Amino acid sequence: MTSVEKNGGRGQPATSQAAEPAFAIDSGPISDRPPPRVSFAIPVRNGERFLGRALDSLLAQDFDDFEIVVCDNASTDKTPEVMRRYAERDPRVRCILNEEDIGQIENFNRVYELSRGEFFRWMGADDWLEPEYARKCVAVLDTRSDAVGVTTQWRFMDDAGHIETIDVPGPRVDAPSPYQRLCLTLRLLQNPQALLFDPIYSLIRRDALQRTGLLPINPWTDRLLAVELCLLGSFCHLDDCLSTRRAAFERWKERLPRYHERLGRKRGHRVMLYVGCAKIVHRAPLSVGQKLGCFGAIFTYWLRDDVRRRRRRIMRSLERRAQRA
Repeated sequence: MTSVEKNGGRGQPATSQAAEPAFAIDSGPISDRPPPRVSFAIPVRNGERFLGRALDSLLAQDFDDFEIVVCDNASTDKTPEVMRRYAERDPRVRCILNEEDIGQIENFNRVYELSRGEFFRWMGADDWLEPEYARKCVAVLDTRSDAVGVTTQWRFMDDAGHIETIDVPGPRVDAPSPYQRLCLTLRLLQNPQALLFDPIYSLIRRDALQRTGLLPINPWTDRLLAVELCLLGSFCHLDDCLSTRRAAFERWKERLPRYHERLGRKRGHRVMLYVGCAKIVHRAPLSVGQKLGCFGAIFTYWLRDDVRRRRRRIMRSLERRAQRA
């Protein structure tokens, strides 16, 4: 999975089968507080090294009406101690501990279920946001009732502070029809530039997420949710660089067991991504004509993706032969 590396029926949140948390580090009964406009949600496991930086960036927002929900997935390091310090320091920080490791995907879904804000944003425990992030994103969504979320530019930065990759300006998935939005989404997801479109780490309307199945237990989980969201509405975009992602690489066989134990270590054939997209279109509340157009788009982009990858494999093979000659 690309966007969740850092980490139910239709229309219902995908709930985990694990037991309830052993206890919650909370600053008071949430029933006494009105829901905030923004929920920042951090699913974490063994994140003591970077979690403080992430929380500091959220508490430094120049927009006050938010909550921070941190859900620890049975960490074996001092992550709970970091969580406790921040929960005691600021009542907007709510922290929950899972009794056992329920997998990264389920923990992402669980932290959503524990949040209450009108707008929602997942965040990696080793990422951070600029102070104006919430203010600017909320302002955009307040003017775009048709949009399900807002994306921003972002950068990759390594632990030495070197910027490895920075996003490019321009629109993302902003179009009036589901077919157009699906084509834009598939085109961006196929782009060789890493994560040019990554709505999982964007500010999303809660009522839009409630109409999805959240993140499925699937190697392509974040891309499938991106497709499901784009069928519901547009993503407006800010060209400001307001988010930083920590640059860290893992192979699929290392990531997948962390996503969920059912996934094993093999990603599976890429065609399964497009099969998953077709299933989403099939159950989406679209007209027959819209569905047929979307099915055609999925088939077209699958063929394009397959041809491009076969061509790359042939070129790599020819290069290896030339080197051996």
